[in-house]
Formats: sequence, structure tokens, C-alpha cells
Amino acid sequence: MSLVDDVTQYYAARASVYDETAGYTDPEVEDLRLPIKTRYQDILKDHTVLEIACGTGYWTSTIAQAAKSVLAVDINTALISQAKERCKNLPNVRFQIADAYTLKGVPTGFSAALGIWWWSHIPVERITAFLKALHSKLDPGAIVLFVDQLPYDGFIRRHDPRGNTIEQRTLPDGRLFEIVKNFPKAQDIHIFLSDVADNVQFIERPEEKSWNLIYNVKT
Repeated sequence: MSLVDDVTQYYAARASVYDETAGYTDPEVEDLRLPIKTRYQDILKDHTVLEIACGTGYWTSTIAQAAKSVLAVDINTALISQAKERCKNLPNVRFQIADAYTLKGVPTGFSAALGIWWWSHIPVERITAFLKALHSKLDPGAIVLFVDQLPYDGFIRRHDPRGNTIEQRTLPDGRLFEIVKNFPKAQDIHIFLSDVADNVQFIERPEEKSWNLIYNVKT
């Protein structure tokens, strides 16, 4: 089984408990996320957004409040079903089942893209191909926002020969998975984007335990 398939199967198995395990059902945590949501909305305000790996649509519903429109894609039907339910009253949101690595069947012409908690799951050897597929769907100069996690403790990890970090994850029902969970440094990001992006900003936000990557697709 490939590393990509491992991630796909893990999130399919986690679908029913995803919101709870991600902290999306905790009112106190929700209050802490308000300034974060506002920041993302400001970045993507009035854009036509392509969201990669939308999951249960938590961030889709957030961005849709500011964006002109959002097309959110994910490969997992169970997650898409939950996302559709969450966003059913948002007329500017559409969903599509799609493989993030090819985006086959996804239209072109977006002015922005969003990927939250996605970059870390991309095997290092597939990042270049993923970016090529993504940028093919975006207008020249389109703004891109990726958000992912800074390193954290508490999990068993190993490294494969290609430089990927493989992390063990256990679901509440006891099922064990091994998935790609990379923690790139700023210089790693810049190498992958050097020929395809302008205005690259890699911002570490320790208080949020995450990093933000913002750039424009090279014209």
C-alpha cells in the first residue's frame, strides 16, 4: 500500500469522529480560533477559492463567509457528505470528489487556493507534482494559503528512506494506522516553490502551534 493510500484510509476511518478529535466541537477552543478564522477570511476575501482536502468542511464554512465562492474537494466520500451537511445553507459553496494529486475533473480559473492540515501529509517525493496539478487550476498570480502544524510530541514516529516522517495514529476504537506526517522547515518550502511562486511568506505561529504559507502563483 502506498503512503498516499495510508493517509486516505486513515481519514476515511476517522470520519465519524473527526470533528471531535480535531477539537471542532469544543466551545472554548472555538472562541480561541476566532482571530485565526478572521485572518484566513481576510486573505481570501472576495476570491474564487479552490480548497484542497476539505475534510468535514469546518474551514470551508469559515472561508465561504468571506470568499466569492468555494469549490471544496476531498477524496473521501464520508468526509464530503459531512461537509455538504455543514455547508448546506451556503449557496456559494460546491463540493467535488477529487484526488488532490491530479485534480482530474476539477475546473480551472480560480483566483485562490486553500489547504489546511494537508501539506504535512504529502510525501516529499510528490510535492512537486502536487503543486503542478494545483497551479494548473489557478489563474496566474493567484494567492495560495497553506496551514499546517509545527512539530509536537506524544506520537511514535519513524523516517523512511525518502525523508518522510511516518507517524502512528490510533483511533478511539483502537485501530492503528501509520501515516505521512512531515514537519517541513522554511528552507524546504522555499526550495519547492523557488521556480513556481512569487512573494513567498512562511510564518511560524507558535502560539497557534502552526505555520502559515502564503504565496502567489508565478505569472
